[in-house]
Amino acid sequence: MTSDIAIRPFGRADVAAFRALRLEALISHPDAFGSAAADEALLPDEAVAARMAGGDTFGAFDREQLVGMAGFMVHAGRKRRHKGMLWGVYVRPAWRGRGLAAALVDRVLAHAAGRVELVQLSVVVGNKSARRLYESRGFTAYGTETHSLKLPDGYVDELLMVRFLT
Repeated sequence: MTSDIAIRPFGRADVAAFRALRLEALISHPDAFGSAAADEALLPDEAVAARMAGGDTFGAFDREQLVGMAGFMVHAGRKRRHKGMLWGVYVRPAWRGRGLAAALVDRVLAHAAGRVELVQLSVVVGNKSARRLYESRGFTAYGTETHSLKLPDGYVDELLMVRFLT
């Protein structure tokens, strides 16, 4: 990773940059994310800001330019709040191969430590590079969700992965 990159939580001033990068990810890789670009585009800025308000979404910034992101959420409810979810990992193509995705995942894991006992994620079965990334950060597969995502040209299965923090 280059030394000019800062990974930090998104703030209120980052809503437009977050939204633009999130839409770029969803449009460029519709089979890699559970959200659809058309749905995300309809969200008001207030909903996007609320998602970012808890400090659980992180951006990789080259000076002021947003080049990558990753999100974290804690499951709701007394019986599930010991689990967190890593979501929305994306690095702009020109910035790939520099360790940014690993640094973003590591930042989320550091943020999750002490808050949850385990972090889960799902990754499209055919996305071998993402799977290698997650395995390199200590995630292991525990199942497959068949027909997890329905796309215009068919279904996509997702590999379910977990990393225990305690």
